Amino acid sequence: MEEIGSFLKSMFGIDDHISILQVLLRSFVIYITGIALVRFGKKRFIGKMSAFDMIIAIILGSLLSRAITNSDQFVEILAACLFLIFLHRIFSLIAVYSDRFGDWIKGHERLLIKDGEILWDEVRKSNLSKHDLMQTIRLNAKTSDVSNIKAARLERNGDISVLMKD
Repeated sequence: MEEIGSFLKSMFGIDDHISILQVLLRSFVIYITGIALVRFGKKRFIGKMSAFDMIIAIILGSLLSRAITNSDQFVEILAACLFLIFLHRIFSLIAVYSDRFGDWIKGHERLLIKDGEILWDEVRKSNLSKHDLMQTIRLNAKTSDVSNIKAARLERNGDISVLMKD
């Protein structure tokens, strides 16, 4: 066990001032660890992120960057990252089976337009202006005529989806 501690200390600078070579080695390990954590977290980090996914990405980025330059908490930071990814997976799994829990951690969609009518109370609750809503309709539905829209929803990831009338 003492040999492992000695090896870690010499390779990664555990409990010591770290050299440039140790920073580079830590960077390599953190890069590989980061890829592994994202892969373990499934595809949730890729593409549009909900607030639930964004928070874990920010925390992991912050922790992993500290693991590169912080001389005395390398192993502890890696353990914290693994634990956070584990929690993220567990919360995601619970959200699959519990809509209430899913709404709590990921939010819920909000109907903004129904049968060609803009639901202004819902638009305001979503902190959208008329200009924001109309821009999204023009970009996503390729129309500026709200009467042609069956439904528009602010989705949990922040996108606005638009369904056209037949």
